[in-house]
Amino acid sequence: MEPTDHPLLLKLGPARYDREPAQLLWPCPLSQEEALVAAPLLMASLECTLGPVEQGADRLYWPLEFEGTALSLQYEALCDSLWIQAGEGGDTEGDQVVAFLARLAGASV
Repeated sequence: MEPTDHPLLLKLGPARYDREPAQLLWPCPLSQEEALVAAPLLMASLECTLGPVEQGADRLYWPLEFEGTALSLQYEALCDSLWIQAGEGGDTEGDQVVAFLARLAGASV
């Protein structure tokens, strides 16, 4: 993971890996507008490719790809969280990629 000192990324809490749903989470005390700026910066530091954002009232969703594996990045204002997760239904390869990204982000796996 490339180091970055962008002010918005410095607001993120430490990365945390949750094995059961295979999610890589960051506490994210950002507004939705700030999350729209921070997410591409964070994903670039992990060498992930973001697709176009879909916006809801208090949620953002991006399709995400890492070395050919489809994942998603989500932000929810109500829980102040930004997270990466694999596809639905026991996507073993996706789960392994999320665990790999968690290690890159410095989370305990």
